[in-house]
Amino acid sequence: MERQKALLIVGSPKGLKSTSHVLGSTLLEKLKSGGMVAEEIIVGAALHSEESLEKMQGALEEADLVVFSFPLFVDQVPAPLIKTLELIAHRRAARRPEQQQRIMAIVQCGFPENIHNQPACGTMRQFAREAGFVWAGILAMGMGGFIGGRPLEKAGGVVRNVVKALDLAAAALLRGEAIPDEAAEIMGKPLMPRWLYMVAANWGFRRQLKKRGTRKQADARPYEA
Repeated sequence: MERQKALLIVGSPKGLKSTSHVLGSTLLEKLKSGGMVAEEIIVGAALHSEESLEKMQGALEEADLVVFSFPLFVDQVPAPLIKTLELIAHRRAARRPEQQQRIMAIVQCGFPENIHNQPACGTMRQFAREAGFVWAGILAMGMGGFIGGRPLEKAGGVVRNVVKALDLAAAALLRGEAIPDEAAEIMGKPLMPRWLYMVAANWGFRRQLKKRGTRKQADARPYEA
């Protein structure tokens, strides 16, 4: 029996250094451990030339499972990934693969609350429906800034729910099932208290300002009367 193929498409402009890649590749490794053949593609590189775009389209047509992993941009899917989805949908409208294909997504945002991801979740579900994929579910999380592109094993026990959610999702996908509600619920739990995340986020922001020599602008109020 031929081994099933999984394709990871990373929609973050940061590519291999992104949290999106960390989450997606972690899931991919679990799928590989379960017997799947896996490949990954970075959206930015795929859009770089007609040749690389054609390579991505070919890999996608051969995949049994496609995993999209991306960050939230304000409240939606990043523009380069939207373009990629449009190109995929256009091609499938003219030439749809004979085999049934599943897709799922992982989305994370820097906001403390997971609810900000909901519009992007809806976009991915609609894409699956219109492009003729079988929807396998989505994992969404807030406080993604804490991971900051680090491997999950270096992020400590704070990400234990993330790891558990990916474990549950991988097990279901390997059985040919959709992501269970339990996995989505666990993934959406806050990594830490909101106040603690905000303290860490503000510290990181001010650190970046200092690094760029703009620390004094942090407390500027140019529009106050």
